[in-house]
Amino acid sequence: MRIIPFVCTILLFNSAHAASGIDSARWEYLVKPGDSLWTFADQHLSSAAYVPRLQKLNRIADPYRLTPGSRIKVPYAWVRQQPSSAQIEEFSGEVSAHDAAGKPMPISKDIRYPKGVQFQTGNDAMLKLRFADGSTLLLNANTTAQLQNEIYYPSTGSARTEIKLDKGNTGSAVIPNILMPGRYQIRTPSAVTTVRGTEFRVSAETADSTATEVLRGKVNVNASKQGQVDVPAGFGAMASANAKLGQPQALPAAPDLSSLPTASSFNPPLLHWQADQQAVAYRVSVRGPGEHGKQIAERTVQQAQLYAALPENGEYRLSARARNATGLEGYDSSRSFTLQAYPQPPLLQAGDGVQEIRGKSFSLRLNASPTQPLQWQLSRTADFASISLQRTLTEADSTIELPDKGAWFWRVARLDAKGQPGPYSDTQAIQVRGLFSALKPAVPSLLARRYPVAGARYTLTLSDQADMKTIRYRDSRAQPVWPLAQLPQGRYFARLEVSGEHGYQAIEAFEEVQLR
Repeated sequence: MRIIPFVCTILLFNSAHAASGIDSARWEYLVKPGDSLWTFADQHLSSAAYVPRLQKLNRIADPYRLTPGSRIKVPYAWVRQQPSSAQIEEFSGEVSAHDAAGKPMPISKDIRYPKGVQFQTGNDAMLKLRFADGSTLLLNANTTAQLQNEIYYPSTGSARTEIKLDKGNTGSAVIPNILMPGRYQIRTPSAVTTVRGTEFRVSAETADSTATEVLRGKVNVNASKQGQVDVPAGFGAMASANAKLGQPQALPAAPDLSSLPTASSFNPPLLHWQADQQAVAYRVSVRGPGEHGKQIAERTVQQAQLYAALPENGEYRLSARARNATGLEGYDSSRSFTLQAYPQPPLLQAGDGVQEIRGKSFSLRLNASPTQPLQWQLSRTADFASISLQRTLTEADSTIELPDKGAWFWRVARLDAKGQPGPYSDTQAIQVRGLFSALKPAVPSLLARRYPVAGARYTLTLSDQADMKTIRYRDSRAQPVWPLAQLPQGRYFARLEVSGEHGYQAIEAFEEVQLR
């Protein structure tokens, strides 16, 4: 007869007591030839003291003889387990971590983070964690969450993960396990969301409100005294500390991003899409450039538009999802676009309006040098469908012979280190008249390109210093045109800022100019 040590009985009692009320799920083990409850316990159970209870639970007559092909039901709490940890798969922006004692920890993909670690993300930041069973947790911007429990079950490859979400928004992809469904739980101050293999999100914008949105599979939302409900894919539930938990609601549809521009020469790019009449807001993020580009921005916006400054030229990807009046967010849409905003076009010293000249000699004053070359183009049409003349300019003053009389259009772009042009300036018009023709003078002005943003304002600042601490001139206008006669003469550092409706802000130019 096998003797069960007294200490094992104590461990059994303590383990069962700790698990009671937490998880009643069971693993179903398929019996193989030669198995007995004792060999099974040696391989898979945390203590042999569970054998009598396992025999009773499964109504097994002889613990030494099991029928191959039959199944043994095993409570989670009895299965052998070991402490586990999480690793960082991806992060961007301002992210911090503190251990259970509140001591700061470095953010690194090479570190394993045990239970008790708290993570926090800042504005536009994100953090993606991967657990032992392959499940992932995404912390969006301005989110605080703690790993409260991390347990791994070697016999099944399953894991128990318990997360405390203090505030913010998370996304989870939980890997299902056919041997023993993984237990994955997110706790907020107002609800507990529990899953076994699914893709879902949990948000806790306030301490007494929790939004759960299920994209795949099914979850259980338990709001304690307010009730509990199972939420299937395509639905969500709102839990509140002050109201009864309602029935699941259909999630908002994915936004229509087909009207999003495919390219932009302005930074921030003006990203607009088709508004959803049922949406009160949108959660939007931008990633890139590159196939595995990091997250650049994450915002909640009230209109179907996003103005986020991007760090460099390249291909980016915008993702957006709608939020309805109850606070539930729906499915994501994604679309790529290209930013080609650098190098920025130079400020121009030219006539405001059509510049009329006698003869075919045309004089240019541009901020060009051997280290900052410009590409100048001439065309008969304003759309530059055909280029009549193209020059690379490396001097501030240039004289160009035009091919013929009549109307001409010109534009200029700065060249990058590889000799490729950035965005072109606004198109300028020339009218070549005869030597004895009367000319309509155009006012010599400092010009910049216009932005396609509602309520645009252009602010020009001139300073003697690159740090712009000493301001010699500052003026804001509805059009980017400043008559040279009204500007101080000399060499200055010029900065041009653009503002518009809905918080649009951009720096169109920052360069050194010679005004005369």
